[in-house]
Amino acid sequence: INGQGDYAPLKHTVDVAPMSTTVIEFDANEFGDWFFHCHLLYHMKSGMARVVHYEGFTLDPQLEEVRPKLYKDPWYFWGQADVLSNMTEGFLMLSNTRNILTAEWEVGWQEVDDTEWEGIFTYDRSFNRFFSILAGVNLLGEEDELDDTRGVLGFRYLLPLNLESRAWIDSDGGGRFNLGKSFELTPRLSLSGEAEYDTHDDWEGSVGLSYMVHKYFSLLGQWHSEYGFGGGLQIRF
Repeated sequence: INGQGDYAPLKHTVDVAPMSTTVIEFDANEFGDWFFHCHLLYHMKSGMARVVHYEGFTLDPQLEEVRPKLYKDPWYFWGQADVLSNMTEGFLMLSNTRNILTAEWEVGWQEVDDTEWEGIFTYDRSFNRFFSILAGVNLLGEEDELDDTRGVLGFRYLLPLNLESRAWIDSDGGGRFNLGKSFELTPRLSLSGEAEYDTHDDWEGSVGLSYMVHKYFSLLGQWHSEYGFGGGLQIRF
């Protein structure tokens, strides 16, 4: 593919449909290392390459020196904060391929007597792109008082149509189930919704409409079942 004769790489492209699995069979008729690389709509930096290696093949020393970089599993940090007139919520996340540390918060002050807040700190172990188990702690309070601390154990599962779900049981004998979905109406305009049932607090939900002004922030309008309507910024970092 690059005019280098015997040294030119052999290339073939396979299109894998969203949410599907494709099995690739090939005739490995060339001795040496076979390098597989994939591209997504949103390109990732890790987990994108694999090498099929022949036993007994001696790799060029220059390639041997850089080969361990293929198997590095670096940690990445990112987050999001919604700063609205009625509430604020968001998350901080640190993860590599299989391990995910998450801190979430929700603070609301509109249509309630006292400012209510919640913090969720979890560790997830990912088994595949659909399923992970989680364990952590759920903190709840009002103003500057901590009212309840619960240990939680559960899982996350990506349902068909990219519907995100989370379920857990807690140390007080209760449980919680969440569903969330985002619809990209245009390249910049998106509609999102979330529904939650908690055995301690019953139903809670929100619906929001955001417009992306820059890759780092959007304008956001949102209705929340506990804190009413509000508007502000959604910040990504």
